Amino acid sequence: GDSESISVYMPDGATALSMAAQMTENKDFGKDVKYHVVDASAIPSAIGGESPLADICVLPLNTASSVIGDGAKYQMLGTVTHGNLYLLKKSGNEDITIQNLSSLVGKTVGVVQLAAVPGLTFQLILKDNGVPYAIGEGASDKVNLKALADATAVSPSLDCDYFVVPEPAATTKVNKTPLEFAGDLQKLYGGGNGYPQAVLVAKRSLIESDPQFIEEFKTSMTENANWLKSDGIEAYFNDITGAINAHRPEGKTSSINSDNLNAQVIKNCAVRFVPSSECKEEVNSFLDKLIAVNPSSAKVVSESFFYIND
Repeated sequence: GDSESISVYMPDGATALSMAAQMTENKDFGKDVKYHVVDASAIPSAIGGESPLADICVLPLNTASSVIGDGAKYQMLGTVTHGNLYLLKKSGNEDITIQNLSSLVGKTVGVVQLAAVPGLTFQLILKDNGVPYAIGEGASDKVNLKALADATAVSPSLDCDYFVVPEPAATTKVNKTPLEFAGDLQKLYGGGNGYPQAVLVAKRSLIESDPQFIEEFKTSMTENANWLKSDGIEAYFNDITGAINAHRPEGKTSSINSDNLNAQVIKNCAVRFVPSSECKEEVNSFLDKLIAVNPSSAKVVSESFFYIND
């Protein structure tokens, strides 16, 4: 109802940019809408349990499939980010394209969050292209994948030839260390559209009680994506970082800041809203590929998981 608060949750990082305009404007759609930018680790609890906190949530597709993929409590409104993963290299190493992907054999690649979407995506790219890989180090006939807990662990001093790093952390590393950009995982995945990385979901109860609000919210997601790509967006960078930090929990600071927010980083975060009616097939295909790499990483979603009202 109009008198009730609507809680919107999203992980910090690239996904927070998917609602930069809404948070900068404190857009409330004539209701009491509250935005929360939380650590990624807090997202499962925001959508889990008997009385989940989030009425609307942005979260990784694989997490959504595992926790709410039955469509009982939440439905997917669309995809919001389409890949923000990049290969970095030590100076002197060659750039990596789909044509020379096999040149990584015998090399060590440090992967931020190897067991989560970054690592799974890199593994399925290698698998799809017939490039053998192993978790560990020292194999001369495979790509050696070394697990890194987070981007702070990425360092030229590590015994790695390459690194898989998400934006905006990738740009931060390139700006502050001798590491260089070496490849784009979205292009390596195939095509120019990347892959369905993060999705927007809403409680079924909210969809059913206020479909007009849901349509207005979806429209605002497209408007935000267009705004981020518009000429002169640089003038709003301080507003964007300020708004994201204003919606972080007390004492927490966003990973997006004045050192790493620029037009190229925004482009690299691939913020684009695609409604469920247009991305359902792509979503199911990506989930199948994730499951083929690691059966416990994702689940097949039900037909009712997709909210289609176009």
